[in-house]
This record gives sequence, structure tokens and C-alpha cells, in this order.
Amino acid sequence: MNQTRRYLFVAVALTTTIVACSRSPQREFERGVAYFKDQNFSNAASCFERALAKATPTAQALNLLGVCQLQEGKTDEAIRSFQQALKLDSGNTPAHYNLALAQLDKNQPDDAIAQLRQVLQSDAAPEDAPYYLGVAYLRASAWGQAEQAFTRQLRSKPDSLVARNDLGIAYTSLHEFAKAKHEFEQCLVANPNFAPAYLNLAVLEHHHLGQKQAALNHYQRYLDLLPKSQLREDVRLIVVQIQQELTMKPKPIEQASAQPAEPPESAKPAPPEPPHTAASPPAATVASMASPKPEPTVVAVATPPPAAAPVASAPKKRVPIASHPLKAGNSAKARPLFNNAAALQKQGKVAAAISLYDKVIATDPSYVDAYYNLGIAYSQLRQPEHAFDNYELALMADPQYTNARFNYALLLQEQGYLDDALKQYEILLQSNPNDSLLQLRVAELYARDRRTLDKARQHYQTYLKLEPNSPAARDIRHWLDQNR
Repeated sequence: MNQTRRYLFVAVALTTTIVACSRSPQREFERGVAYFKDQNFSNAASCFERALAKATPTAQALNLLGVCQLQEGKTDEAIRSFQQALKLDSGNTPAHYNLALAQLDKNQPDDAIAQLRQVLQSDAAPEDAPYYLGVAYLRASAWGQAEQAFTRQLRSKPDSLVARNDLGIAYTSLHEFAKAKHEFEQCLVANPNFAPAYLNLAVLEHHHLGQKQAALNHYQRYLDLLPKSQLREDVRLIVVQIQQELTMKPKPIEQASAQPAEPPESAKPAPPEPPHTAASPPAATVASMASPKPEPTVVAVATPPPAAAPVASAPKKRVPIASHPLKAGNSAKARPLFNNAAALQKQGKVAAAISLYDKVIATDPSYVDAYYNLGIAYSQLRQPEHAFDNYELALMADPQYTNARFNYALLLQEQGYLDDALKQYEILLQSNPNDSLLQLRVAELYARDRRTLDKARQHYQTYLKLEPNSPAARDIRHWLDQNR
């Protein structure tokens, strides 16, 4: 179903229900319908506008006008037409549906969700309404609700490749990788030439399953099917990178698991445990997550509307919470609560610890170690947005909190915010230039982009001076020889 047809779906069905006005407006309207059926939307819009100007407007005529405006790329005007139609008839399902599609075009997923929910309450709901509701939920990062919408679509249209492919994307975002892989593979069983599924399957295998050879094959298949894709250069770079990795077989850098900040000794009336002061983030304080390898930043993980080519996604950008001063509270009263929360966290009772840390912060909103430990706790629960917020609050309370910044950078890198992770690592390097691990991570991030290979070389060379006998030294020297 192409874009034109998805808007025509509702509008054509309404051509027999337009309320007749005087003879002249009716004639203009009928001419508009004729142009509309021929997909001459510019002339159709002119006719509908003249008809509406000469007679009392109707919701049906405004809906048709909105469809024409949408086809002409006049999305803002189309939205106004649909909204005017709904002022005249709040129960007009076609206008709700077309307004939602226009809002998706404007990347307003929350507004589109509200319209599509209204549509799905009607017996006249278009058959693709659950699919577009799923798309809106994906854009709003509501992964669970997106999964439910796509599943609903597939119950009525089991052969919908775009719904099955986007269901795979929802499962990927939910970290249900086996289910995601199954959906992408089912797309390819139904249509071995469905390019978006090859790309999304490759991304899944590359980023989450560690199946580099399979990912390489699927990236190459995508390029074979869409040699003129907007993503072709990015995907080719990924292919080259994987080929090099498969040849070099570099040894992974191991990271120790996280430990929350320790409470102070009960016998000491000291303030809460201060930030760790080691020159380098010690292994005992690194967040509990796998050490991610740098990955390309421009990879499609979502499909476009039906029958359209995939659109490149921009590098992910993290928008941190707004900075504001954290008001000091009753630290003496907060300290025993913090001690109990840290003890629960060490016992693996993470949910209970989080509840207690919240009380610590309610008592003293500037209690930096509580934010830091909450960041670790939410990372353990695979709730990265909450972890991000708390690491950002910890750094707001103490910008020099080295371990919080390092864990924040690790989480940014794990979640694909590579440019933001690089920025955090470079801040750490300013005060820790001899930290070999930081030098290596910065080098790896610069190495992902051919435009910053010079910077990657500088940091790799610094790393080799600091760690000449590192297990990774041989592979790094090989990389330097190949990228002079």
C-alpha cells in the first residue's frame, strides 16, 4: 500500500455521502471528486476549496480537502482541515484516521496515538489502524504498547510484512532478541526480497547477538537488494568493519561488575561515603554491564511506511534532564536510610533498595551517592532511562564524581549514544590523561568514523605508550599499520 492509497482509503468511501449544497457548489464538488479519483490532487483541492467557500462546510468535504493537501505535501494545512472537520463532526472516523497519519508525518506520535485510539473504538476503523498505532507507539518509545498494536494487526492481517518487521523492532527494544529474530526471519520466509528485514536482522545479529558472520551476510544481501539506498555508504562501512574484525579477532576488554557506593562505618560519625578518588575509575565501581564495542551510529532499525525505501536514522542523541541546583536537606537523617539501602542492594534486593534510596533523596535531595547507586540499580534492572536520569543527577550534585561519569559514559555507549559517550570519556581524560582504559575507549569511538581516524590514531598511540604489553597491543599496531 503506497502513501497515496493509504489516504485514499477513507476519502473515496465518502464521496457518496457529501451533503449537497446549492447547484454551483455541488458542481464544484463533483468536479473535485472526478479529479480526486484521477489522483489529480492539486485541481481536486481547488474545486473542494471553491465548493466550501460557496456553501456551509461539511466534515466530509473538509476531510477530502485535507487528503488532497496531504498528498501535495501541505501537511500543516491538511491538519487544519481535518481538525475543522472534527469540530463539525467529532465522531468522524475518517478525519480522525487521516489526522493521525498527518501527525505521524509531522512526527507527533503522542497526538497520533490519541487519534488512532479514537479510530479503533469505531466499527468503521480502517484495517491498517492498528499498524499505524504501533508505529506511533514505536516513535514514542512505548515498546510494550507497540508490540500489542502490531500483534493486533497481525491477527487480522497475518501477511503484513511491515507489521511483522516492526513487531521485530519492538521486541528488539524490549530486549527479547529471540522473538525479534523470529519475526525478521518470518518476513524473509514470506518474501526473500524484503530488504528492511535483512537490514534489521543484520543490526540485531551485529549489535545484540554477536553473530558477526550472519550479520555480514545480511548486510551484504541488503546492499544487493537496494544498491542505491540512502544507507548504502554507512552499510558498506559496517561491512568493511566486520570483515576486519573477523580477520583480526581482537580480544575483548573485560570489565568487572558494579558495586554501589559503600555506606560509612557505623562507628564513625563521618558524612556519607565520598566519591571514590582513584585516578582511574576502579574496576569495583564500574557499572554492571558488558563492555560494549564501538558500533556504527547510522543504522536503520525501523521500517518506513509500506512500499517506501528505508530511511536512515540520525545518530542517537541523548537529551539530559535539565540542570538545576539540588537543594541540601537533612543529611544526618538521610545517612542511616542510605546505609540500609546500600546493604539491600548488595544483597541483591534491588527493588527494595530503590524504594529506600527514594526516601534518602526525599530527605536530602543533594545526596550524591544515592543517585549514583540508583544509577547502578536501574542498570541492573535494564531500565536505562531511569539509570541515565540518576547518573545525570549525581553529576549535577558533583561534576567531579569520576565513577558516576564513567558509568554514565558506559551506559551511553551501551545504549548507542556514541557521540555523547565520547564526550563523557573526553571529560574524564582531561583529569586522567594517563588512564589507559579511557584512552582505548576514546580511540575505539573515534575509529568508527573515517573522518576522525587521525584522532583515533593519536589515542591508540597514547594507549600503546601506557600499555605496551597489553593483550590488545598487537591488534592495535596492526590497525595503525593499516590506517596510516
